[in-house]
Amino acid sequence: MGVKNNLKLIFSYYKLNMKKEWKYKPSFFMQIAMMILNDLFFIIQWVIIFQLVDNIGGYTFKETMLLWGIAAGGFGISHALFGGAWNIKDIVYEGKLDVYLTQPKSVLLNVSCSSTDVSAVGDIVYAFVVLAIINAPWYWYLIMIPAMILAGLLYVSVYVTFVSMCFYIKRGESVAKSVEGTMNKAANYPPAIYNTIVKGLFFTLIPTFFYTFIPAQYFFLTPNIWWILGTVAVTVIWVILAFVTFNLGLRKYNSGNLMGGRL
Repeated sequence: MGVKNNLKLIFSYYKLNMKKEWKYKPSFFMQIAMMILNDLFFIIQWVIIFQLVDNIGGYTFKETMLLWGIAAGGFGISHALFGGAWNIKDIVYEGKLDVYLTQPKSVLLNVSCSSTDVSAVGDIVYAFVVLAIINAPWYWYLIMIPAMILAGLLYVSVYVTFVSMCFYIKRGESVAKSVEGTMNKAANYPPAIYNTIVKGLFFTLIPTFFYTFIPAQYFFLTPNIWWILGTVAVTVIWVILAFVTFNLGLRKYNSGNLMGGRL
């Protein structure tokens, strides 16, 4: 029942946020279109690279584009459904959590769902555009949905886990930004370019491999139920970790004594 209610809350927030953005239709479509165009520009670099080499660590143009598609879809899901998570640092530093503390639902869920990045919808669309570009089989379009949902949950959970340091130290978000930047950029390149130490890091502290590499390999290319279940388990662990670290941080929160309300 709790999961069902939380899902209803997430999509109610998303529906409301999209309705607000829809009032400005030209801006709404422009943001989505520009994000898709921005993502498409990255394809050019790979077209040039793979004209010079046949593969990179066994990854051809097709596999590399698949990584980009999953990463874009995951990024899109995280920012479209949980865009408010990237406001946590400001809300904490400015003492604006009070209004969320008065609500019966999870504080973290309320904060995370409080805003939507419309341009992130372009990233979600781009994930399927990539599949069309590489002439993917029809069932890959279906697999992409759970793959990017898991990627999105993992991405936002990792960010929240590290940004919760804001409750303890000033500029704590700098660590979260570094981790996010590493995860976002490293996820788009063939894993063979990383050494053993970096791979170990990407399996654990910064779970980049579970963000794109493992889904690409074991969801799409060579399906393996154990790796799929492993990815689900890792994602669940990071979601729990995000809630635990955030709720522990709440104990250190100092109210800004601001009067306010939310509709």
